[in-house]
Amino acid sequence: MNLSDYFYISYTSIKEKKGRAVGAVLGVLIAVLALSLALGVGESFQKAFVEQLQSTIAADSVFVIGGPTGLTDADIAYFKSIPGVRNAHGILMASGTVYTEKGEQQVSIVAVDPDFLPRYLGVSDMRKAVAEGESFPKGLGVLASYNLWMDPGTGRKLLDVGSTLTVRVSGKTIQLFVTGLLEQTSSSMSMGHEFQTATIYMDPDAYFTFIGKTRNYPVAIVLVDDLNRLDAITENIRALAPPGARIISAAAMVKQFTMLVGALQAFVAIISAVGMGVTALWIFDSTTISVTQRTKEIGILKALGYTSRDILIIFLLETAIVSSIGVFIGLSLAYMASNFMKVSAFGIVISPVLSLNTILLAALLPLASNVLAAFIPARRGASLNPVEALRYE
Repeated sequence: MNLSDYFYISYTSIKEKKGRAVGAVLGVLIAVLALSLALGVGESFQKAFVEQLQSTIAADSVFVIGGPTGLTDADIAYFKSIPGVRNAHGILMASGTVYTEKGEQQVSIVAVDPDFLPRYLGVSDMRKAVAEGESFPKGLGVLASYNLWMDPGTGRKLLDVGSTLTVRVSGKTIQLFVTGLLEQTSSSMSMGHEFQTATIYMDPDAYFTFIGKTRNYPVAIVLVDDLNRLDAITENIRALAPPGARIISAAAMVKQFTMLVGALQAFVAIISAVGMGVTALWIFDSTTISVTQRTKEIGILKALGYTSRDILIIFLLETAIVSSIGVFIGLSLAYMASNFMKVSAFGIVISPVLSLNTILLAALLPLASNVLAAFIPARRGASLNPVEALRYE
């Protein structure tokens, strides 16, 4: 029997039962539309939210807080050598007192590698972080945080580029010069300094010369290049870090959230898949009725030489054709809806993303479930005795 014969008989049968066929197409259409949009929204939300987390909590970073002895340049070099690590930076910090026209004020002094400073402040370019003056500290020239050069209560400017800062730190007094005024920016890497304590950003070499005589870092930030290797990288860092050091992985938070969103996405998909179950029951019932009504036709086909396998293929092909039509229309409607559909969640406005995985899942699941639902009654019809089928009234 030729493939064209299968299609011709299946098409003729579908045409004769247009009512049930249209109902099945509508069921598949709704199931595919709901499933694809649910998966698309979940995927889009996961991507958008993770990107936002990565930009706000430095998700690709592992923080190493040194123990009593701090971290050395050798420790930083070890961290850089770990497979999957893009870079590692030591952060120098000290607390001091600055003397201004308002009197004594607590200040944090931070020294960071100039190449890493934009990332530390949470900006892509230092020009976006500087309100006036130079973009990087150099020598005794420093950058002053927003809450140091601006009175938060009155908005009055307290410092200008070129102002002198007298700072008492580590039991000594040093004179610094303001070469840049920073905007009010902060990221998780800066650990909220600019929201809690006024901060002075200093050149690392100048820091070692005038404040810290030993090259010890209280904190190091390790940038992870491959989040999939996060657990292994964290364990390697833990093994190389000095005794008493603490490891804090911001990326682990994102990883856990990704797993949570994935579970929620699966839950929503299961709810959406209820429509597939209803459609599969419709197909089962429809195929059962069709086998009963076409018992004599089955007997005639077998008398003409059609095998049980041929009969089974015809019934399953009818289901596949009807389901494919529903899948095609459902995916087409989902694609059109994704172009204008907007969903707001946690302050993020997203549109469904119909990735290849989403399309395949939304298409194959209804198709497979419907063919499986039709298999049992179709097999029963295909196994009918041709003599008894011809006698059926």
